[in-house]
Amino acid sequence: MLVLLPDQVLSAWVQGYWFVQDLPGEHAGRPIRTSPIPLAVLSVNMGRPNAAEDGSLVPQASLLGLQSRARAWRSWPETYFVMVMLTVPGIIRLFPHAGDGCADRLLDLGAVVGDGLAASLSAGVDPAAGPRAIAAQLDRWLIRRLGQAPAVPEATRVVAAHRVLRQGGRVEQAAQAAQTDRRQLQRWFHRHLGVGPKDMADLERLHHSLRGMQTGQGDPVAGYSDQAHQIRSWRRRLGVTPGAYARQARSELAAQFDIAGRQHAPRFYL
Repeated sequence: MLVLLPDQVLSAWVQGYWFVQDLPGEHAGRPIRTSPIPLAVLSVNMGRPNAAEDGSLVPQASLLGLQSRARAWRSWPETYFVMVMLTVPGIIRLFPHAGDGCADRLLDLGAVVGDGLAASLSAGVDPAAGPRAIAAQLDRWLIRRLGQAPAVPEATRVVAAHRVLRQGGRVEQAAQAAQTDRRQLQRWFHRHLGVGPKDMADLERLHHSLRGMQTGQGDPVAGYSDQAHQIRSWRRRLGVTPGAYARQARSELAAQFDIAGRQHAPRFYL
């Protein structure tokens, strides 16, 4: 597991590049679970494609929208891929109007941007180049994409609303920040993010709670009305209660985020 930062030009839209590699197949066949997080993921497979939950192979270049529940996949020998972790502003800016189609789905990137553009991403990433060179190759593709993707007029208003929800604000407050009403805000969120404001607020609370459980920093119940509210959210989205999760051994990928100052990285692996 290796995390690299994008070019500064992309910092508002890309949280980081995550490289996952298991060339010897030490973890082959083991289920790897991931948590829903308030980020989307653009992935490029540079090794043998891993298998999704239903057994289908992951596309060479794919877009994973915001997820409402935990997912699972299995690696094989020669697993090697890089994930571009897209922020909420990033998914809106780089893949406008794609939220409703990619939420809770792993799509072939060609279905979102066209086969030619998707192929240019895959062809432009050289697995033999090494992670830092690959990160620079991704930088170039994403910067070109910024110039190609049409601007979304309401983007800044959606981002302002999300900022309120991320800080624990109510949907009414988010709508006020976006200078619109709740109904219009609901439409915008579904169009660009694939989830409504209420679900987005719950994903933010869950992520904060999971981070607290994994790192021991912060109150895992913060943002919830009470512990029962927290437990319901965990059961619904992760399929496990906070107490049961605390008693389980975390996966090796989850443990990687506690190394080299990554305590504040998104809690993606369970």
